[in-house]
Amino acid sequence: MNKILELRGLSRKFDGLQAVSDVDLEVERGTVIGLAGPNGAGKTTLFNMISGFISPSSGEVYFEEYDITGWSVTRRVQAGITRTFQESRVFPGLTVRENVLTGRYPARDRNLFDSLSSDSGGAFKGSGSPLKWILEVTNLGDYGETLACNLSYGYRQRLELAIAIATDPKLLLLDEPFSGTHASDLQELAGLLSTLRDAGLTVILVEHDIASVTNVSDRLVYMESGKVTIPND
Repeated sequence: MNKILELRGLSRKFDGLQAVSDVDLEVERGTVIGLAGPNGAGKTTLFNMISGFISPSSGEVYFEEYDITGWSVTRRVQAGITRTFQESRVFPGLTVRENVLTGRYPARDRNLFDSLSSDSGGAFKGSGSPLKWILEVTNLGDYGETLACNLSYGYRQRLELAIAIATDPKLLLLDEPFSGTHASDLQELAGLLSTLRDAGLTVILVEHDIASVTNVSDRLVYMESGKVTIPND
């Protein structure tokens, strides 16, 4: 298996409470993995340890064979790991286009406003203008000059995803992307995930609704009480 991510015995305690317990997980490059389970199962805590927002109490995180357990969030973004959050974190006073441009700042040592004007590697290879490609695949093409504060909740969620894609990730972590999504939009989101996978990205998405996550994932991982209860293969 061409692994991009491996978790080895990953655990986390909060004031004596075992939030995540001894999780082993291997993720193959170029797949969409669904991480499902009830609220409080430990899914977001696991995401936070993968992305570097919190440190594990024990265990290791390996990304492309490197032990990144002690790496900062910024270093992980630069290496190609990006996540979204349940609550939208866009810049309301900036336009959609300007918000997407901010995604490039921590990811590469390049000029912010030049970085999306030419081909880069990763998901953008051969796409012409990466900015245009990102706006199109997230269905924000008609909103480039719209202030983020004027977007609906659903479109702010799309914008946060667009910002994440702009970091040119290898591994994209999506925290409850179906939250607040109408049933009519699920097929659109499934198509977007397929496009990202075809572009070479690996995606792990957190969702408590098993039916939703199963329909868009290559593989399902189920968590309950901090443990993986369905084999990850």
